[in-house]
Amino acid sequence: MHLLHPDPIQAAETLAALLEKEAVYARGDYLTSFTLCDHGPGVSADDRLLLVNWMYSVANQCEFKRETTAVAMELVDRFLSSCPPKASHFYLADRENFQLLAVAAFYVSVKTMERVAFGSDLLALVSNGTYTKEEIERTEKELLHGLGWKVNPPTAMQFACLIMSLVTPHIAMHDELVVRVLDETAYQAESSVRDINLSRERSSSIAVAAIFNAAYQLLESGIRQEFLLALSCILVCDSIGNFAHPKELQSAATQASAALEVSAVCRALDGFGPPMTNDAQHGTVFTSSQDEQTLDTRSLNDELRDVRRQLQASTSFMDVS
Repeated sequence: MHLLHPDPIQAAETLAALLEKEAVYARGDYLTSFTLCDHGPGVSADDRLLLVNWMYSVANQCEFKRETTAVAMELVDRFLSSCPPKASHFYLADRENFQLLAVAAFYVSVKTMERVAFGSDLLALVSNGTYTKEEIERTEKELLHGLGWKVNPPTAMQFACLIMSLVTPHIAMHDELVVRVLDETAYQAESSVRDINLSRERSSSIAVAAIFNAAYQLLESGIRQEFLLALSCILVCDSIGNFAHPKELQSAATQASAALEVSAVCRALDGFGPPMTNDAQHGTVFTSSQDEQTLDTRSLNDELRDVRRQLQASTSFMDVS
């Protein structure tokens, strides 16, 4: 459930702080850069999509926040956008190494975002022995050092809730409609994580684009005009901070809508939407020529069924950067 901030003044101050913080968490187009260097095929956007779906499936099984997956992929994308060429080649030339980085990032994200965390030994189990506990922990350390321990990025839904907290006091929207707009915004923000092109966009831009699309889908013309006017006032307010240029926001909105087509296919991984094939439901990621699964959420049914009850809350969370 996504909650609005009760105090618009504090919401505006928090939004301004997140916009300033967001500049530190910039990401680049690492897949295109790697391909242009003629390293061979390596990891593709489809490979990244498979890993995002796997993370969402694990998060769903463990009843984790949806944003835990978004943060994990932000860590992966940002690390690969800024790491030395040697590390970039190691993780992008081989899909299993890319998987290992994603597993380590998910491990970090769970410890940062969740009150209940599972250990690296359990992640090693989920990977069907593909990676050892030591490999995951070693990769975690490399990831943390590469990111300068900045592991708490602003998320699209953090921005969205703050923006909606500033918009709704000026619009005659009943609570049920506000919830529907937030839910649709969350769905589009979640879908954007799957799209490599949107991974380069600012989280605030994803939030604005998702709200914009949700307003056009759910609001009638009269209230929609009032809503978009209030939203526009926030975007140009100097006291809040600098959002992306309107053309960039429009581009993000268009891409977010397109990402829904992919997400409509993948949504069943998380218990939504129509049934999928068995392979998709089980969350198979990369397979060898012998169809040996390297990451398979089928083991979660037995090993992680009671994970939230069995595992103790982590008492040593990472510092907020």
